[in-house]
Amino acid sequence: MEPGTAQPGLPFDQISRDYLALAFGLDQHIAGFIDAYSGPPEIRDRLVRAEPATPDGLLEQARALVMQLEGGDDLPGDRRAFLLAQSRAMVALAERLAGAELSYEDEVRRCFDVPAARTPDEVFDAALVDLDEALPGRGSGDLDGRMAAWKRGYVVEPETARRLLDVIVPEIRARTRRLVELPEGESVAFELVSDKPWSGYNWYLGGARSLVEINTDLPIHVNGLTGLVCHEAYPGHHTEHTLKEQRLFRAREWGEFSVQLISTPQAVISEGIATLAESIVFPGDEAIRWQVAELYPAAGVQGDADQEILIQRAQRTLRALSSTAALMLHADGRSEDEVVAWLKRYGLRTEEEARHQLRFLTDPLWRAYVFTYHAGRDLLAGWLAQGDPATVDERFVRLLTTPTTPAGILADTTG
Repeated sequence: MEPGTAQPGLPFDQISRDYLALAFGLDQHIAGFIDAYSGPPEIRDRLVRAEPATPDGLLEQARALVMQLEGGDDLPGDRRAFLLAQSRAMVALAERLAGAELSYEDEVRRCFDVPAARTPDEVFDAALVDLDEALPGRGSGDLDGRMAAWKRGYVVEPETARRLLDVIVPEIRARTRRLVELPEGESVAFELVSDKPWSGYNWYLGGARSLVEINTDLPIHVNGLTGLVCHEAYPGHHTEHTLKEQRLFRAREWGEFSVQLISTPQAVISEGIATLAESIVFPGDEAIRWQVAELYPAAGVQGDADQEILIQRAQRTLRALSSTAALMLHADGRSEDEVVAWLKRYGLRTEEEARHQLRFLTDPLWRAYVFTYHAGRDLLAGWLAQGDPATVDERFVRLLTTPTTPAGILADTTG
């Protein structure tokens, strides 16, 4: 049967079924590789119960899928490009399982279809100069202490953070609904958790429902809470997963969109969407001014919008800290203590904060994933910025609703 042709009595075409079989096979060897699945339970159950394929067997499956996609032209172009990018990443994962040695840079490039770019320390040095100008107490030295003191002014207890969600969620959901139509009955539940390597996580449950967990291991800062919820829910991960499930899986029966996979180019697009989410529904400096006016009074926090704007702008370059730290650790062979000291210096983090970040950078599942955040943001921001500014919202909706790859975005951006 040709790729793209549905089998009688089965919900997916053959190419979808081969893709899902490979994904579930890899998940049996790489715990957490499948982040979410919203397809028929009977297919999931059959694939989970299947005898685990050997690494060599998975590699053969992955290469066969790539060859099938490269040789066929009966699929829509955007769907074929998406499947090829995903399948090539799964070839790299299967090669590693089968014993192949991959450098850290090759792991990033082959899994995520983006380069493992390094940011020079001089760039971070310049950012610290800007922060020195923006933080209270300019010219007094002790940048670490001033940053810590400024951040302490925004700390709220977990119970307060939970209450603030009742202010944030209706606002960002309403703004997202003005951007794109959401399915009837979609919903997001929130839970506060601990002992996790991340600050927040969206668990997509299928059927336009998500559970978002917020980690309380480190202090919760009210000035970052809106951005976190935008990232995980509206118009970030929950919104993207919901719309692609509804429009690509449910409506078109493209089974590859019933599953979200870690360690693939799909994650670069997803994290790019999520890291830009707040700026889409709160253009310019609107998020800070909304928080000062609407959120901080509910938290009993005082804020200076103009000062926050200056500090936020000075911190933009520091988004690349995690990926550069990961290269120091995994490519350069620097010790964990050296990397922690570097994160404390340039990230102005406490020892506890730096050690928590190190936990993410050393986790087997997430050690390369760290590149998806700023690489995804930079890639999608460049694409959104080209052309008429009035089309930014329309273009963002395209990201939320259509098959997209990093290579495709880059080609469209560079012409």
